[in-house]
Amino acid sequence: MAEIKNLTINGKDEQGFLETYLHDIKSVEDVGLNWGALVDLHAFYCNNTMGTLDLIAQQVSQKLKAIKGAYIVKYRVKDPEHVIDKIIRKAKDGRIITKDNFIEEIDDFVGLRILHLFKDNWEEVYEAVSKEYVAKEQPIAYHRKGDDPFFLRRCEKLGLLPKERVAGYRSIHYVAVVPVLSTTFKCEIQIRTVFEDAWSEIDHLVRYPNNTGNELLNSYLMMFNRLAGCADEMGTFLMAMKGNLAQMQEERENLMNEIESLRGTNAEKNKKIDELKKKLDKSTYISWPYMQENPYQSTLDYIESIQNPSGSLFHFENPYASMQESLEELLKATDKVAALQPLRDPLTTKFKMPKAGEWPLTMKDFPWGTSPKDKKK
Repeated sequence: MAEIKNLTINGKDEQGFLETYLHDIKSVEDVGLNWGALVDLHAFYCNNTMGTLDLIAQQVSQKLKAIKGAYIVKYRVKDPEHVIDKIIRKAKDGRIITKDNFIEEIDDFVGLRILHLFKDNWEEVYEAVSKEYVAKEQPIAYHRKGDDPFFLRRCEKLGLLPKERVAGYRSIHYVAVVPVLSTTFKCEIQIRTVFEDAWSEIDHLVRYPNNTGNELLNSYLMMFNRLAGCADEMGTFLMAMKGNLAQMQEERENLMNEIESLRGTNAEKNKKIDELKKKLDKSTYISWPYMQENPYQSTLDYIESIQNPSGSLFHFENPYASMQESLEELLKATDKVAALQPLRDPLTTKFKMPKAGEWPLTMKDFPWGTSPKDKKK
């Protein structure tokens, strides 16, 4: 027994290792684990398994990088100490893992992350992964309370299991079965946005291993999570806005050309043409004089126009609502709800932010020739 107690993992004896990973010797002994066997498994994993797993991770990573919508693909092979920690935790749950069955029992020896820029990219990435690799089990869509119901319904339709995470974690988890020669290995593939990945990395570094119950840190991490979600909403909104503005620009130029084609020798008629062109400049919100002279108000007018049920070219299902809800939750947590009031007061900004669910699913074309401000007069 003394010889077993003197065995170490990366210089840590049994007591030092267990303390590092918040286990105690009695609980480990109670589930029948032997320190000497754990040290032996650690050495076997380092010397006989990690090299093979790294080659598999590289191969899968290269395939995933070819997926449309995949912005960054990262991989890692599970740290040997973390393997032993996981074996101890699984033993406490009634699953005894040995050198003979640990490859079959642990699904995340190889972990890969596919990061995409915009929230809506997840579906094409997920479908590409599911076509390339068979899933060991039903994929999971981790989400935060209050997330878009349309996203959750879409997950269910594609065969994913939506699971709410109190900590605000958002990610698609897919355990892929990877054939290698005459055997198979499992790789855990996570699909998430760049912003969600940044938040989760910082969250993990702050919480673990000793701060999982710290309420102060947890509250700030949740605020950070809402900011990441808000950034994702803004990214989606900006891309949709970019396409909408391009369409507006094209229609404006066509109208300008049509108006100019009416010009002739009649001075009064030409004067009316000039007036119409000036009015058209004022009714649109990109880079022409109205926006240059009134950048703040023209932006608010633009946002108001795209959410006006009476007319808009902006075909999108309420992109601003969940962003507003994230901001409200963040401000409530910091007692700054009053900061939202200027945005809601029509007398102050001539723009009222929408509530979730207020926008219709279909919108009519925006009536050119008058701005939202002109229509109110």
